[in-house]
Amino acid sequence: MEELISIVVPVYNVERYLDKCVQSIVDQTYKKLEIILVDDGSTDKSGTICDNWKEKDSRVKVIHQKNQGVSTARNTGVKNSTGIWITFSDNDDYMDPDLIENLYKSAKENNADIAVGGHFVTTFYKEFEVSPEKSFVTDSEEMILRLYSGKGQTFVWGKLFKKNLFDDIKFPDGKIGEDVAVLYRLFDKAERISNIDKAGYHWIQRATSLGHRKFGRNKVVVIDFLEDMEKMVMEKYPNILDEIERFILVETAVYALLCYKNNFKEEYKVLIDKLRLRIKRNLKNPKIKLKWRVKTILIGYLGFARFYRTPEI
Repeated sequence: MEELISIVVPVYNVERYLDKCVQSIVDQTYKKLEIILVDDGSTDKSGTICDNWKEKDSRVKVIHQKNQGVSTARNTGVKNSTGIWITFSDNDDYMDPDLIENLYKSAKENNADIAVGGHFVTTFYKEFEVSPEKSFVTDSEEMILRLYSGKGQTFVWGKLFKKNLFDDIKFPDGKIGEDVAVLYRLFDKAERISNIDKAGYHWIQRATSLGHRKFGRNKVVVIDFLEDMEKMVMEKYPNILDEIERFILVETAVYALLCYKNNFKEEYKVLIDKLRLRIKRNLKNPKIKLKWRVKTILIGYLGFARFYRTPEI
């Protein structure tokens, strides 16, 4: 018997793209859906568009709230959802018709708590697919390693979660980088995670998209989220700690460079101090090979992460 799946869509000022997003959800081949549109204080016609969809399809629920940001909008959606499973969509992206069916089928066949799908990336000039070569099932440790060592995407969309995983997990209200803050905690709680070799979510990279707005001071909080994740890995998954630390080193260098370019002096100083400590710790690690030591030194001197590849141990 099919189980109810909730789909949460935070909505803010996307009147040009919202219909395509919601239409792609309504048209899913998996029909037992609860579609929750959270209008986060839109000042354009987005709120009206949400209400129109509620009139068209009984599966659509609409919640209007004052503008509080995407994290709070997602929390509102999760709180008001009643599905056994839950997934998310950004308000200017869209799904292939069989995305939810494929994710649900993979989760059930593999007795998984989370199903992860591939996705398409649409930029200003091309589209390409990001998917594993073949489907596989893994555990929390391996999934955290894949995501936070440059081998995966740290987004909650394109994934299907058992709703009870969110019982004690919330997106950080009023902050961005919310996916980074919660995804590792969700994977930590899952016993099995299935990954499918098929893309079905279309991530549209527009200048106005949440992930592509101008770099601001508020984005530096992502490093804090990664450091919180690092503490959990240190306690529960020490076997992958070295690789996670190197990933955070590179991210710290990237964010420091962005702060420098934007003249965020205070944030730049904090990140550079953190970067120096991480470089020293990495260079003292006896398991790191010469190739990565050279890259670490280059990152430290140049503040640039293009030299990074997944290191060998």
